[in-house]
Amino acid sequence: MVFSYEEYEEYIHEDYNELIEEKMSRGEAIARTFNEYDMLAKKSETDKALFCTIISEISLSHEKIPYTFKNYMEQSLTELDFKVIKQENSLTSEQYIDLINRKDYVLQELKKKPLDYYPRVCWYYEELIEKVQKFINIFLIENENTDSIITDMLQRFDRDCKNTNSEKFIVYTTLAENLYNQGLTEVDGIEDVKHVLQSFSIEDVFDEQLTEDEQEKLAERINSVLTKLK
Repeated sequence: MVFSYEEYEEYIHEDYNELIEEKMSRGEAIARTFNEYDMLAKKSETDKALFCTIISEISLSHEKIPYTFKNYMEQSLTELDFKVIKQENSLTSEQYIDLINRKDYVLQELKKKPLDYYPRVCWYYEELIEKVQKFINIFLIENENTDSIITDMLQRFDRDCKNTNSEKFIVYTTLAENLYNQGLTEVDGIEDVKHVLQSFSIEDVFDEQLTEDEQEKLAERINSVLTKLK
C-alpha cells in the first residue's frame, strides 16, 4: 500500500481543499484530485478501495455528481474484492471493517445524488452564489474604499465568467444585487455590469449546467436587479 489508512484520508482531503483555496469549483477540484491519485489506486486492491471510498465520500458533499463519475465510482466500489484486501494485510482488523462500512455507505448514498449531464466542469448555481457572496463580504470588511469592488471581483472570477454563460451571469447578477443592497450604485464599472445583464437571454444558458428552475430564478433575479438599478 502506497500510504497508510490515515495518510490517504489526510492527503486526499488536503489536496482537494488546497485546490478549493486556489479558486476552483468543487467539481474541478474533485476531478483534479481524482487524476492525481488515480495511478496510485492501481498499486493494490487496498489502495483502490481507499481511493475510491474517500473520493466518493467527498463527492457526496457536492450539489450534483457528473453521471459518468457516478457510474465509474459505483462500478469500481462494487467490484472491490475484500478477500484480496484481507490477504494484502495492509489494514488492521478495525480499519478493514471500517472500510467495508464506509464503502457500503457511499454506494448507498451515491444512488440518491442528483446527476449532472453537462460535459464541462463548472460551478453549480448555489455553489457559485455562495462563493461570490463570500468574496464580496470579505472585500467590504477589508476595504473602506469600495471603488475597486467591481474590478477586483471580475478579476477574481474572470476564468469562471469565460467558462460558461451561466457562470458569467450568476457572477454579474450576484455582484449587481450586492451593489444595490450596499448602496454602491455609483462605483466605477456599474454601467458595464448593467450592460452585461441587459444582454441576457435565457437561451444563452439553455443548454448548460442549470436546471430549468435555476434558469428561471436567474432570469427573475436579473430582471429584478436591473429594475432596481434604473
